[in-house]
Amino acid sequence: MYLYDYHMHSLNSSDGRNSISDMCAKAIAAGLDEIAITDHFEPTRGNERYAYYKPDCYFFDMMKARAIFGTQLNIKSAIELGQPHLYPEYSLKLIESYPYDYVLASAHKMKGDIDFGDIVYDQDNKEEFCVRYLEELKALVEWNMFDCIGHLDLVKRYASKYGVIVNLMDYREQLEEIFKILINNGKGIEINTSGLRQQAKECLPGLEIVKFYRQLGGEIITVGSDAHCSEDVGKGVKEAVEIIKAAGFNYMTVYERRLPYAVRISGKSSSYNPAMKFA
Repeated sequence: MYLYDYHMHSLNSSDGRNSISDMCAKAIAAGLDEIAITDHFEPTRGNERYAYYKPDCYFFDMMKARAIFGTQLNIKSAIELGQPHLYPEYSLKLIESYPYDYVLASAHKMKGDIDFGDIVYDQDNKEEFCVRYLEELKALVEWNMFDCIGHLDLVKRYASKYGVIVNLMDYREQLEEIFKILINNGKGIEINTSGLRQQAKECLPGLEIVKFYRQLGGEIITVGSDAHCSEDVGKGVKEAVEIIKAAGFNYMTVYERRLPYAVRISGKSSSYNPAMKFA
């Protein structure tokens, strides 16, 4: 089986704990064939350039890692853009200026730089913040300068800390609208396995939402652990592949120079054919 992890953070992220080389070594030990290092670019008001992230340092570290591990592991350059639709100027300049293979976009914050992770969720306010999250997701997918959306039901991660159950399928019409925009634009979603390690105890999104995406015609789907330390690299990716299969997909997706390629899922084995490019 061709296994990969397309969401992880190194010391080039403010919340990362290990170097890119450490992440690569762990990926090889975990039996992965390919990874993407998606360090954060997370601008806020007054810090639109997000000075912590230094792309030249990132690509220098990537060059070193490829020199050491490149014969054992496919190492893709990538980035996770936080709410780029709110700060489009610098987000767009960054991805146009550097040779990223893969651009992941996430809605971590809402307007006013309020982080969805800073909300105290309860039964009375969960609908309000689910709706606000979906509004941010819609604005994000309409921005459309990314490849895939990260951890699409992120509010589930945070609400679960307070014992509050969130299911975005309760907002089916809004979710369908978001998916149709994604699909029409040739963009995809990620299955983020971090929820398996957290209170939610399931992937973000889970099987029901992934099935819905597939039923609407979604084809492009990636897998990521959202590891912020080397210990978590690759965790849950096999479980995510099972979700992809159960949702009716025959392929997963990898990227090279911002182009999606199909990874066939076939029983106990998978094959990565760079010639199998999505239209």
